[in-house]
Amino acid sequence: MSSSAKPVFLSIVMPAYNEQPRIEAVIREHVEAIIKLADSLDDWEIVCLDDGSRDDTTGVIERLSLENRKIRLLRHAQNKGIFQSLNDLYFNARGTHIYCTGSDGQWPASNLLKIFPTLRAGADLVIGVRQNRRAVYSLRRRFISHGYDLLTRMLFGVATGDAGSIKLGVRDIFVVHVISRSPFAEAERIIRASKRRYRIQFVPIEFLPRMHGKAKGASLRNVVASVRDCFRLARQMKHEKTYQPAATRQPGNGS
Repeated sequence: MSSSAKPVFLSIVMPAYNEQPRIEAVIREHVEAIIKLADSLDDWEIVCLDDGSRDDTTGVIERLSLENRKIRLLRHAQNKGIFQSLNDLYFNARGTHIYCTGSDGQWPASNLLKIFPTLRAGADLVIGVRQNRRAVYSLRRRFISHGYDLLTRMLFGVATGDAGSIKLGVRDIFVVHVISRSPFAEAERIIRASKRRYRIQFVPIEFLPRMHGKAKGASLRNVVASVRDCFRLARQMKHEKTYQPAATRQPGNGS
């Protein structure tokens, strides 16, 4: 069956932590985007996980779920971090395809409309690449991001592009077992998808400045844990004789 003919039950998943000021607008914006894709979808859902928020993030999602039964709430009683949040979202998603995005307003829903055609054209995984990181990220954050990508190219021969960005792909890619327990888990999923010969493409997307709160992905603790996980994965894959990374396409090369 060609990719354009495959049924798509789309699960949009969003981790959330203290996002009460923005999450309602973000969810409603994504519902509007889904409506525009209605002819291409067999079904859909939006799954939000409140990772132990101290504000009323849960209350906002609960109210929206009463308005629309396709909006679902998951909740951690205590904050467990981004790895566990994403892992729980992926394994609780009911769809054939998963779209991972943020709940903080930095990832406009128009990005889904932009990358969805690439999925329908034959890609198994589409990764959004932030083109304006120079404008919205500090030099330190850009250096760390570039370092991650360079390290994965050197150790695995795989371009992860922008592993922490939005992603759209078949469910099997997201629910694969990973050994990482840090933000590097998202890069590991891409590396494993490449190993399994999934078709991966990168598409430039829009990324907005953060309006409130503070991102923790580049904290010293997360950076150290991610580097450690990267080398743990390299040691494991060194012994896997079948490792042959699939070719990936970079932004601007027909994505």
